[in-house]
Amino acid sequence: MLGTLLDVAVLYPLHSHHPAVKLYIRYPSPFQPNIMAHLCNDDILSLIFIDALQDHRYSLLTLRSVNRTWFDVAGRTPQLWTRLVFKERSHFIDLEYPKFYLSKSGAVPIDVHITFPKYADLNEIGGVTALLRNHASRFRSFNLHVEFYEELEAFISSIGESKPAPFLEELVLRVRDGIESPEFPSLFTAFTPSPRLARISLSGCPFPQNFWPTITSLNIDGTNEVNKIISFFESTPSLQDFRFKGHDYPASLYHSISPEFENPRIVSLPHLLTANVSVPGYGAYLLRAIDAPELTDIGLDGRHMYHFPEDNHWEVDGVSALFSLTVRHLSARSRNLRRMTLKSTKFNSPLEDCTLILSGAGFPQLEELTLIGMYIDDRALLAAGDGGGSSSLKELTLQVCWGVTGRGLLKFVHGRRSDFHLFLLVCECVSREDVVALAAFVKVYYVQ
Repeated sequence: MLGTLLDVAVLYPLHSHHPAVKLYIRYPSPFQPNIMAHLCNDDILSLIFIDALQDHRYSLLTLRSVNRTWFDVAGRTPQLWTRLVFKERSHFIDLEYPKFYLSKSGAVPIDVHITFPKYADLNEIGGVTALLRNHASRFRSFNLHVEFYEELEAFISSIGESKPAPFLEELVLRVRDGIESPEFPSLFTAFTPSPRLARISLSGCPFPQNFWPTITSLNIDGTNEVNKIISFFESTPSLQDFRFKGHDYPASLYHSISPEFENPRIVSLPHLLTANVSVPGYGAYLLRAIDAPELTDIGLDGRHMYHFPEDNHWEVDGVSALFSLTVRHLSARSRNLRRMTLKSTKFNSPLEDCTLILSGAGFPQLEELTLIGMYIDDRALLAAGDGGGSSSLKELTLQVCWGVTGRGLLKFVHGRRSDFHLFLLVCECVSREDVVALAAFVKVYYVQ
């Protein structure tokens, strides 16, 4: 509503006695006779308040401090009281605040955010969990951050076990000390059924055999249970966004992937649009295991591979080979890719693989390419330039790419449109004179 009101020409300030509030509403004409009547309409004010708080430009406390009318209207607008935040130890002891919000929000779906303080006593959560358990059927999102898995289990089993959550759309369960993934039985029975659940974020928790087919977004910290993730893919055909973070474990990487990384089980994800992984071996393997023809955004961070011991040759050479196989797999099955970010991704065949990406032969629709800490030199740029380069590419970012020089870049950008954007960040082999020469052809942004 606020967006509609703001999309016009003349400004009328809502005068208030609160110096911190300057809320303006635009109307299409200065000659409307009933402007102030509209402003005094409680329903209109409620819609404006809801929109203002959704944009996080105003706080509920600020809106209620303006005048008596705003105070009353805000108190009668249940959508303003739907966000419950527990992050201080006092929030788990004094329950007047959540009870007040729950009464004000009426029957409207609510968003619950819990950050359990360090060194807090689990014996003090009983009041909060009992209170929230009675309102689990109203949860729209449930966001829980704890230190240890025992705390996660305590909250989830007390609040959500065997409780239906018909409005739940997002479930976020994060463990700060999530190195190990112990048994987590309550995950399999919490908030069921939840027919609207679409977004899940987990800290490497054990996976159930099947997930809800409504899931469209998965964000998970590193785990070596890649076959279970592939099974998850099979049970969630509607998946649109996949993010995978964490570290590889060399020994389990060898035993889990080595026997089958040449020919993994391929899973169809017809609606997947974005995939971002920072677990080099497992992440690349998962990317190679999906058939995603509509994939538009890909991110692969290979930094952790350099933490492997030098004598573990399979881990280093094998993961580099897996990177190359993954890129070639994506070039065959995800031809609509628009944006690609590769960070510290060491290819087994860097010249061939970089040329495949830059030339447009592998990704004919690629528009934005970002290479960070990559081994790429002029040979790949010259090879891509000789073939005319990717005609669809509109933006190239090179950051800490030591092998690239002005000569190769000049060859690569020659013949491109003047609106092509080239970002050069800490590329020491590119001089200021090179940048001036490049700027004659394309737009250049240079940071040394």
